[in-house]
Amino acid sequence: MRKNDFYRPSSSSLGRKKRVVRRKGSSFFFKLFLVVVVLGVVGCGGWLALSKGYRLLVHSKLTDWHAKTVEVSGVEGLLNKEIAALAKPYEGKAFSVKDAAALRAAVVKRYPMLKDVSVSRGLLSGTLTVSARHREPIAKFVLPDETVRYIDGDSTIYSDPNPNLLSPVPFVELSGPVPEKLGPEFIDLVQSTLKLNKELDFAFLQMNLKENTVKMHMPDGCVIDFGPAVHLKQKASLAAQILAYAHDRYDQVEKLDFHFFEYGKVFLTQKSH
Repeated sequence: MRKNDFYRPSSSSLGRKKRVVRRKGSSFFFKLFLVVVVLGVVGCGGWLALSKGYRLLVHSKLTDWHAKTVEVSGVEGLLNKEIAALAKPYEGKAFSVKDAAALRAAVVKRYPMLKDVSVSRGLLSGTLTVSARHREPIAKFVLPDETVRYIDGDSTIYSDPNPNLLSPVPFVELSGPVPEKLGPEFIDLVQSTLKLNKELDFAFLQMNLKENTVKMHMPDGCVIDFGPAVHLKQKASLAAQILAYAHDRYDQVEKLDFHFFEYGKVFLTQKSH
């Protein structure tokens, strides 16, 4: 019988191992990846530690904050010094959120001519800052006891012993109980007539707060009775047009009556001779 001749590797060849060629590039990127991972872990841990430390610092500063210095911003002159003196007792002492609210309330109560009053604490600087702005009046009026009050663009009525007015402020005669604020219609009337100062250069306004009616007194004695204090901006504009028309045709206008304005009628009365 014929035997099949099979190839058998020698024992020496079996002991040989196939050489594996390693790529240098893959090893480099693997090491780079490990470095990036390690740096990321370290950075993340550092950030968490810093964040926690900052929160602890902020919390300690907020709970045990001391006013090292006092600053006042937004106002100048004597008013600045007075507010600084009001905050001075807090200097060098622990100052809490409750103290900030109390100081703000004291400033608002003592100085009604100021608005946007705020009290802030410089977290790291230790500076206690009081900021405010002076109200700008658009009209003034005198109470029965002869005290003067002002009205600003926010319709707030307030007192101001030193108004430091840069321009003349229209005078308003009020009757009836004086509220803390007047309606926006009245503010619209004053602002719109100021824009029409050439056509409606009035002497003073008269407002009945109980009946909510408005009258405008002109320098020549003419009275514009706007009636109910509604649509005052439109009424003022129409009054300017009517007076411009009437002055070329009549000797003198005694009164304009807007009580029937909602029906599209305005009554003009001439002065009798």
